Amino acid sequence: MASYWDKVLDKRVSRRRALAASGGLAMGAAILSACGGGGEEGGGGGAKDTSGLITTPEDTSKSAKRGGVFKTTLTGEPNHFDGGIQGQIQLNVLNGLAYGGLVQNKPGVKEPSSNTEVVPDLAESWEFSPDKTELTFKLRQGVKWHNKPPVSGRLFDSSDVVATWKRYEAKGGNRAANANSVTASAPILSVTAPDAKTVVYKLKEPTSFILQRLANMVTGEAGTMMPRETESGFDPKTGQIGTGGYIQDKYTPSVGSTYKRNPDYWNKTEPYFDTIEIPTIPQYATALPQFKAGSIYASYVGGFVVQAQDVVATKKDTSALKMYKLQPSGANPSAMVGFGWLPIGGQKSPFLDVRVRQALALSYDRDAFIDTFGNVAAFEAEGLPVDTQYFTSMAYVPDVSLDPRTKEFGENAKYYTYDPAEAKKLLSAAYPSGMPEFPSQYISQLFFGPDFHRQVAVLDGWATEVGFKLTPKPIDYNIDYLPKIVTQQGKFEGWAYRFGATSSLDSVDYFVWRYWSKAGATSGALGFDVGGRGDQSGDPEVDRLIEKAKAELDVKKQTALLHDLQRYLGKMQYGVTRPGQASGFTLAWPAVANYQVFLGDSRGIGSGIYTWWLDDTKAPITKA
Repeated sequence: MASYWDKVLDKRVSRRRALAASGGLAMGAAILSACGGGGEEGGGGGAKDTSGLITTPEDTSKSAKRGGVFKTTLTGEPNHFDGGIQGQIQLNVLNGLAYGGLVQNKPGVKEPSSNTEVVPDLAESWEFSPDKTELTFKLRQGVKWHNKPPVSGRLFDSSDVVATWKRYEAKGGNRAANANSVTASAPILSVTAPDAKTVVYKLKEPTSFILQRLANMVTGEAGTMMPRETESGFDPKTGQIGTGGYIQDKYTPSVGSTYKRNPDYWNKTEPYFDTIEIPTIPQYATALPQFKAGSIYASYVGGFVVQAQDVVATKKDTSALKMYKLQPSGANPSAMVGFGWLPIGGQKSPFLDVRVRQALALSYDRDAFIDTFGNVAAFEAEGLPVDTQYFTSMAYVPDVSLDPRTKEFGENAKYYTYDPAEAKKLLSAAYPSGMPEFPSQYISQLFFGPDFHRQVAVLDGWATEVGFKLTPKPIDYNIDYLPKIVTQQGKFEGWAYRFGATSSLDSVDYFVWRYWSKAGATSGALGFDVGGRGDQSGDPEVDRLIEKAKAELDVKKQTALLHDLQRYLGKMQYGVTRPGQASGFTLAWPAVANYQVFLGDSRGIGSGIYTWWLDDTKAPITKA
């Protein structure tokens, strides 16, 4: 860690010295542009590819054919297979293969999904009542469950939807966010079935993102439809019986899983693979050579991911691989420092003071972070075009996210600049005798990518530079993080690097999940209060803006409210997100057709795996 931290620090110092020594705006603009810091539209916008390495995605659906074995991998194994109850990052992709939902997110075509529209899945159609408080679904007819006992391929009907909801309402991992019987502010009052073909969701009030919640196939959320036999003859922890396009064929602990295409799947076009082989390979150093050798077919979130610093070298080492530009998108910034509001050493939590939170935000050198972990300079040296985004209270969603490097953000953009001197002043004003020591908690496993621990070391290092006195504390994901951090709304000591999946991919829903005081003990609530009392009572201005956006169905008006919310949270810094991201590049073997075409399909955690097909005339299937 120390050598890595030194490397990042050297890079930052060298760049800053170059900027200071230039004495001219031209050099400053060039350096900031290279690091994602200049221009009204953010860094890198409009850059052209001069590398000759990039392939343009091609929609080959008209010539797609079924068959073949798709080879991928996972870095970890699920604790069990009950995706309808407990959230598990290790299970998310497998959950979407085997199970279906009433609706699915509408993918973008060769660009990120807007995550605002849905398409039919187990429901053929739906409509809202005039007052928007009833949502009625008409179910697709002829849908069958997987042909496994005790369900044995019977028809799916409304009783399955009602049973799924009742089970979720009773013990779902994020039921507090959805079930009004658990949390008074949650949107769903009841789910009923007037007949076998019809399901009615009764809502507490108009909720702009309810369809996106029902499209969410992330484990522990309300979207996964399960058979009524669940826990009555069918143990969902030991296996999967769904309506999805793939059937769990085999699972061997510490070895991996195999899935077969569901011959009775309602969609007679998709999916395409006959078989998906998913060995468990925890070590990146082991998986990368296998990818180069053609034993793993594609790099994608949820499967094997080639690290940014290895993408170009891997492409050059294995010229047959195809390289595609990748623009990550989504409201959830993933990693975020969530503050603990409990006293430390007999003193009240230092993070109740807004100056302390602001100091942490000012300690981050966002350009250096994005450049290092996004491999920006190295990509640009190859002639590859790179765009960069700063994260604020949310991550990057086109049009919705405000860039603090632009005038549009307003005066609170200053809290997203790198200003260690000001950070030290704020800490000194809050704690003239020095900050109390506290734990910096982070998940010990590498579920969140091979760079995660290095990123923690860098961010903690910057915090230490300006005066924070922290002790790194690795914690176990299942034993410590899930029960002691996630649902505690800040009722812990120190700070913790927070993760988690939102209740849906909708931007308003993200703010409900993280920042709304009335959301209850959901899987992501930060639990702050505006007065620094530590009572988790929230901030009236944050609540007001979220509630207006939640009830607003006009996209433009809703976006304007989210812009105001981002500006306000820029000052308050109730949670400090990771610095940002760069557009990157991803690799796949030529045999994987339709790769990077349909983006945001919730059946495969956004990858589009249901729409991929294998061209057996291309490598690595054939070496010709």
